[in-house]
Amino acid sequence: MKKLRLIIFVIPFLVGLILFLLAKKKQEIIEIEKRSAPHTIEYVKNLIYNSSFELGRGNEPNGWTIESEMSNTYFERDAIEKFDGKFSISITSDNPSAQSSWSQEIYQFPKEKKFILYGAIKTYDADSAFLRIEVYDTLGNLRSFNSTDILTGTNDWKVYTCAVIVGKDAKKLKVKCVLNGKGSAWFDDVELVAVKYEEKDYPFWWKYWTRQFQK
Repeated sequence: MKKLRLIIFVIPFLVGLILFLLAKKKQEIIEIEKRSAPHTIEYVKNLIYNSSFELGRGNEPNGWTIESEMSNTYFERDAIEKFDGKFSISITSDNPSAQSSWSQEIYQFPKEKKFILYGAIKTYDADSAFLRIEVYDTLGNLRSFNSTDILTGTNDWKVYTCAVIVGKDAKKLKVKCVLNGKGSAWFDDVELVAVKYEEKDYPFWWKYWTRQFQK
């Protein structure tokens, strides 16, 4: 009799635990699909101000900030090496420990969207160069980020891209043009656009049970 009571108690617990784990797994699958899902442009507006660096004075492009704590790192608005237009921006460093970037913070953007970051990059003898997007919540915590392919050595101009999901609690986006270590990197035509993503259709029983844990 005691064994029967124990079985009656344990079975609902195990069923509940299994359903909880299934719901959690489904959410993980959805997040993966969101990052790789087919997408169409929903907001054609580029959210980055002065994305081709045409506006500015001398080596100071309007809307962009230098982030660097190391010496022997040089930031320029370059009129010679450019992918399009009249200017690009560049970072040159002789310091192997340098972590340097041009950055821009964005506060006006749609929520619960997938964002695509595009940009052209050229490098010369670079240790590590890439574009990066960061998502911060209302408390200033870094919630998510993504980066384009990391370039090393010498590479001619090419457009690179990455994507990130921006939730409803996002407060700020930060876009970075990064050079870590030694070498030179140029960046041009950096754009950020919101897109809509498509989720797979799940069976009725899966939707029903997982919905119980999302109420």
